[in-house]
Amino acid sequence: MHLFISLTHNCQLRCNYCYAGEKKHRPITQETIRHSIDFIFQLPMQKLEFGLFGGEPLLEWELFQYATEVVEQRAQETGTKLIKTVTTNGVLLDREKVDWLREHAYFVVVSIDGNAQMHNTHRLYADGSSSFEEVKCAIAILQEVYTDTEYCVISVVTPQNIIHLLDSVKYLYETLHIQNIHLSVDYFSDWGEETEAYTQIYYAIGAYVVEQYRAGREIRIDFIEDKIKAQISEGCTACSFGERKLGIAPSGNIYPCERLIGEDDGTLCIGNVYEGFNVEARVQVIQTRGNTDEECQTCPVQSRCVNHCGCTNHYLTGSINTTGGTLCFFQKLMIAVADEVGNRLYAEKNRLFLERFYT
Repeated sequence: MHLFISLTHNCQLRCNYCYAGEKKHRPITQETIRHSIDFIFQLPMQKLEFGLFGGEPLLEWELFQYATEVVEQRAQETGTKLIKTVTTNGVLLDREKVDWLREHAYFVVVSIDGNAQMHNTHRLYADGSSSFEEVKCAIAILQEVYTDTEYCVISVVTPQNIIHLLDSVKYLYETLHIQNIHLSVDYFSDWGEETEAYTQIYYAIGAYVVEQYRAGREIRIDFIEDKIKAQISEGCTACSFGERKLGIAPSGNIYPCERLIGEDDGTLCIGNVYEGFNVEARVQVIQTRGNTDEECQTCPVQSRCVNHCGCTNHYLTGSINTTGGTLCFFQKLMIAVADEVGNRLYAEKNRLFLERFYT
């Protein structure tokens, strides 16, 4: 089971690609946290992946600690395996918080959009100033306590900042010494017709990854990792959208994915932690999710694509089971790049690559 609780709608930054809605001080209450966790533990499960996010969750540090205390206690009482994650803009991460997060075994996801040029394209404070130096400092503090596999960074790729993407990957890896990098395409922007330029950038990233493996240096770029693993296992893991994945808004409203909370306007809401599931709404979501596009059904890489992602499809087309051309283009590009990386390193019998993916 996956449960994500949004602690607040508020955030210090005003990233113009953000899907989380208007930034305002509207935090969750302790009562709603308790009801949310009690609600999830009424459902059958052996493992709970528990995430805290927002807005910016570290703005509500006392509520953050309270939620952790409650979920840890309930997991211990029920013998449930618990995995905890926090997604943060990093601005408030200091040594005290990092030590506490490490003590409570949180996997930390820090948002940084690459080098200064790429980051400053979108990730600015409300007054328009840069957050880059603060996030850099936060990552350095995190690295004093966390190992390379216990945290990652996420960079959002947009039409406005993709020109800096290759340099940013190199900067994150070589200068900030980050091994685990997630590149999240903003599928909802207007990408225009510059497909050749985007293709060249992604293939250059693939070539850079090959260089690192040949030099005996491990680097994890999520789309390359995921697409290679999907090829080996013959398909992506399907999202449990609305079934075993739930997002809870500060109001207590339940959504089939945390990315759908937004303004909490009730669109695709499937219940409330005080009242339980809206069974009809939830069944409708579960029955409808997936992908019904005819073109997708005959696509040779359909099983390795995220065309089934309900929240992405909803934002692209207004429907959770039909997708859009932007996603199709980038998914095919990512698969092609990953295959080139995988085929080269496999043919070379690269030891690091074989150990990473075949042992």
